[in-house]
Amino acid sequence: MSALLLWGDADPVSPVKVGEKLAACLPHADLQIFKGADHDLAYTHAAQVAGLIDRHLSASDF
Repeated sequence: MSALLLWGDADPVSPVKVGEKLAACLPHADLQIFKGADHDLAYTHAAQVAGLIDRHLSASDF
């Protein structure tokens, strides 16, 4: 199983470096960085986020 990490490159709460560190610690992590996105990227980029989650879940073995 892998982890899907979604990060905004303009997030003042959790900078991209945190996502990169987390991705390095988790085996098979998929870090997706959204340009110009803030901490609320699930709201502001809902269609893109939903597509990535759908793709991730479709490819996962549960």
